[in-house]
Amino acid sequence: MSFKLVYLQKSAKNFNGKVAPFVPHPFLLAILFTFIAYFLGIFLAYQGPFDMVKFWVNGFWSFLAFAMQMVLMVLTGFSVASVPMGRKIFRFLAAIPRNPRQAIMFVVLVSAFSSWIHWGIGMVTGSFLAREIGRRMAQVDYPLLVASAYIGMVAGSFGLFVPGPLEVSRAGHLLEKTMGVIPLSQTSFSAVVLTGSILGILIVTYLLGLICPGEKEAVHLEPTVWQRFEEEDIAEEAGIIFEKNLREKGNLPLGTWLEHSRWPVWLMAVMGFSFMVYWFYGRGFDLNLNILNFILLLLALALHETPMRFLKSMERSARPIFGIIVQFPFYAGIQGMLTSSGLATILFKWFISFSTAATFPIWVYLNAAMVNLFVPTSEGIWDIQGPLMANFGRLSGGDLARAINAFTAGEVMGNLIQPFWAIPILGICGLSMRDIMGYCLLAFSLLSLIWIFGVTFLPI
Repeated sequence: MSFKLVYLQKSAKNFNGKVAPFVPHPFLLAILFTFIAYFLGIFLAYQGPFDMVKFWVNGFWSFLAFAMQMVLMVLTGFSVASVPMGRKIFRFLAAIPRNPRQAIMFVVLVSAFSSWIHWGIGMVTGSFLAREIGRRMAQVDYPLLVASAYIGMVAGSFGLFVPGPLEVSRAGHLLEKTMGVIPLSQTSFSAVVLTGSILGILIVTYLLGLICPGEKEAVHLEPTVWQRFEEEDIAEEAGIIFEKNLREKGNLPLGTWLEHSRWPVWLMAVMGFSFMVYWFYGRGFDLNLNILNFILLLLALALHETPMRFLKSMERSARPIFGIIVQFPFYAGIQGMLTSSGLATILFKWFISFSTAATFPIWVYLNAAMVNLFVPTSEGIWDIQGPLMANFGRLSGGDLARAINAFTAGEVMGNLIQPFWAIPILGICGLSMRDIMGYCLLAFSLLSLIWIFGVTFLPI
């Protein structure tokens, strides 16, 4: 191994280690951004102190539906991955890479491809693949492995079902009078987006493989975390054996028999999957978050075979979701302050004041990445910034399709420095954000250079 490569690996690891002490729990970041938005609203938007409190409280519960969608996605994804069939699939995938560098690069690519289909699929697939490889390849650097799953998920998220481009491609959308209908051929399937996605994924894959440390320098999976993973597997197997023994005894009370019977689950599965056939036959491959959750819920039910095994699986799956439940209201409150105070408009105007028609996409990208720190949901950012971007883009003579691509890329890549979306992955894999933040910062810098160049200079 060359001296330069060893130096690069040590530098990346040292950088990640130096960043770690400055990274608080993501919940504390939500509180910090709440106060930043509060004081900016007072001193920049000239709102009264208690007016900002009212804006905060009025927005506090506006993410309840989306929060429930996220909770169900993590719960059901965890449940599906924990059944014997799910574990066999991840064990098969985990056996493909033969050394740590291959493992890191493989996780990035699988996460990115899954996320391009739907970011929810990428989140579940990447986290469980990293977890399984970490258990079976002792010499791999576990924090870098988990970071690779998250970086791959983000790098591939500008895919089929990203909200902004999907919204403006439909006739009758809320901004149609301002920007018209912009087909996906100019956004998600345009040359600039496909080039940016493929190039970004390949380059971060190569980078993360390059900085993969040797076995002596690697940070291995903690024994306590490894033990937790083993206990979760044992609990699943124990549930199967318990039900088998219970049925062999016979003469069960009616309530107990129903709890451990297969036919209620089968009936629900038949009802649900019949609707899935109807849905995709009539609409094509229209995979929104509700449908994805519905599919995962049906799969979890069907694969666990009985109501009680399904419920026990849900109970074990609850570990990664507490951070989502707690933090969503605070980010909804921040969105309430940004929109009601006029602060979002002020910040957008400030960024755009530096732009020309040619540099408009650059400033849209940077603005979206910055706002993502305060409102880390695509739908929330689009509600705030979409109308502003459409109006300013039209008045400045900028290319609206290019601006939407820049906006979407900015808010998606901004997730690498806003740890909210890493919460489920970190919960599943047993790490904290400070373990991977340095690697995420490196990936964000590299991906931002690629996307800013692409949305500015490449043809649509």
